[in-house]
Amino acid sequence: MSDIRDRIERDENAFQRLMKDIPGFDGYREREIRRTADKLLRERLVEQLDSVRDALKDVTRRWAKAGNLQALPDIDRLSRLMGKVRDNIRFADYGYTGFFDAVKIGEDDLDRLYAHDVSLQEHIDGCKQAVDGLASCDEDGADEAMSLVERAIGQLQEMVDGREQVAASVVPEQNQ
Repeated sequence: MSDIRDRIERDENAFQRLMKDIPGFDGYREREIRRTADKLLRERLVEQLDSVRDALKDVTRRWAKAGNLQALPDIDRLSRLMGKVRDNIRFADYGYTGFFDAVKIGEDDLDRLYAHDVSLQEHIDGCKQAVDGLASCDEDGADEAMSLVERAIGQLQEMVDGREQVAASVVPEQNQ
């Protein structure tokens, strides 16, 4: 889980290392590193989803050339569902508050949010396996294979929706 954060810390310049000695700045810096790591992780997840979606488009092209046109609307629908999940991951909140914000989110909470994002990888792998199964099936198995793809996308979407709950649970309530 800390692989991206370790890389960010290793890549710091001399000025950034000097800033660590300023009282209060180190906590801000740690939150900034967590925010950057989460952003980079989600960008990597989006790239992987783009790759899976491209594989789905390859299935569409291959089936169109083979004359299996009946399944194309269903595959297009699956591609749109995957695009929606991709955008939800890409544009999700960072779960981060800035240095001067009134609401502060602790490092442990940010770690929980990051861990949740890491767990999305397993579901993206499930989508990839389902699309690979669709790519290798014949017409007779197409309906079942598309159901597996739809189920995998649905499970990924549920995890993405769960991220919002995790993010909401890390933000402390403000007294008014």
